[in-house]
Amino acid sequence: MQSELSYEELLDAYHDQEQLIEIGQELVRQRDIDRLLRRILEISLHITGADAGSIFLVEQSGKDSLLRFKYSINTSLKTKNYEEFTMPRTTASIAGYVSLTGKTLNIADVYELPQDAPFSFNKGYDQSTGYRTRSMLAVPMSDHTGTIVGVIQLINSKEKDHESCMEPEQIILEKPEDFFTCVVPFKQRYESLMEAIASQAAVALENAQMIKRIQDQFEQFVLAAIDAVEQRDPATSGHSYRVAMTAVKLARLLNSQDEQDGKAPRFSESNIKELEYAALLHDFGKVYIDPAIFLKERKLYPEDFEKLQLRLKYLRRSLELDFALRESRLQKDALQRLNEERDKTIREIMEISKLIETINMPTVTEIDPEEAISRILSMPLPPVHGIDNEPIPILTAEEIENLKIKRGSLNERERKEMEQHVVRSYEFVRRIPWPAEYRRIPEFIRVHHEMLDGSGYPEKLAGDSIPIQGRIIAVADVYDALTAADRPYKKAVPIPKALSILEDEVRRGRLDSNLVAMMRCLVGENQNN
Repeated sequence: MQSELSYEELLDAYHDQEQLIEIGQELVRQRDIDRLLRRILEISLHITGADAGSIFLVEQSGKDSLLRFKYSINTSLKTKNYEEFTMPRTTASIAGYVSLTGKTLNIADVYELPQDAPFSFNKGYDQSTGYRTRSMLAVPMSDHTGTIVGVIQLINSKEKDHESCMEPEQIILEKPEDFFTCVVPFKQRYESLMEAIASQAAVALENAQMIKRIQDQFEQFVLAAIDAVEQRDPATSGHSYRVAMTAVKLARLLNSQDEQDGKAPRFSESNIKELEYAALLHDFGKVYIDPAIFLKERKLYPEDFEKLQLRLKYLRRSLELDFALRESRLQKDALQRLNEERDKTIREIMEISKLIETINMPTVTEIDPEEAISRILSMPLPPVHGIDNEPIPILTAEEIENLKIKRGSLNERERKEMEQHVVRSYEFVRRIPWPAEYRRIPEFIRVHHEMLDGSGYPEKLAGDSIPIQGRIIAVADVYDALTAADRPYKKAVPIPKALSILEDEVRRGRLDSNLVAMMRCLVGENQNN
């Protein structure tokens, strides 16, 4: 057969073989299913000189086998990707016949099918658009097991001898006569060539679908992990999702900034997905932290505060009883002095109770906790003893440690335990066999609490040693922690105040100035919308 080909056709066949190799390499690299289908069809049209084409995919719906009209191109009508639909997978249609028999069909004119043909051509599309389908090449897409997963259907070959016609891509079928003067049957050699392309396409599609399934599984795993965190810490419900959404938006803003500066965007779609997963999982280590720490509303736990209040009431009642016993043995003048001493002591105990209630709040107050505690401990209250004659203190050492907290509700030990969530998150996610494009997720999680001035944790990293992804998550994390709905230990901060706090952190050298500026732009866009 090759000897019957002209020199131009031989040269064309040689180029087709070269393209076949390139196509195989390209299809293997493409992982986005929609882009893959579009590329398969574009390549098929280019090689065969077809004016139009469609891809059908086999799918199962319960017991029914269907063909999904997935993607389409029509060069002359300048249309791409018609609305998807499904049809029964039977031999009544050309695509259905090819998908069930695995046979390639090369039809010179679909309007002139033999009367005994087991399939027919649906003229509905031609009648509604004024288009005229003539030649058709329909090829099955078989995966590595031989299972047919779809059909490539090419329409109206425009490839004539090179001397007598323009390049197929330049021919537009507009007038009715164009469909007869410029359309020819598909060359027989394209059958085997398209079968090879269809097989490569089927394997590439199978790989892309498998990768998507793996990605979906990872996605579901990540979402399940977030649910586990939020079950442990209901007060921060939605925090991880909001941080991830903000981080992705900041990354896209950085890409826009790069493009405006004439640079290549620094984040690919894969990079952005990697950042999103890292932001979603940044707090997973909190599942290892004592839930009581999450829910600690005040500096003292409720039961500890209640015990302290009961102790103060016991002190008051004990002193009142002591004064009453002394009162019964005193003369009038001494009695007046005793009453004055009693009233003064009771006032001091009540003042202590109110002072403790004030400094137990996690918010910053005008009263310095240490000064308040010094005042409490220096008050000249008479000593009180318990049933076994043990001294009863106004404040225990543990209560003093907690009440001295100047910011928040956690003492030093609890804060260090809370900070361990970063290490625990890192240790957990680094054991996951992430795909190559997501391999830096553990690194981004490990640095999301590091600050540019080296004051962060857990490793006190500074400056350029903190990757941009870690800085993005840090800004998104701080902003959401400030503006999120009321938590047990704090009220939500208004957005202007939150932005002001972020900018103060920039002045202190802790947060990335460019990212904080973008955060302000992002908040402005959200408010306008």
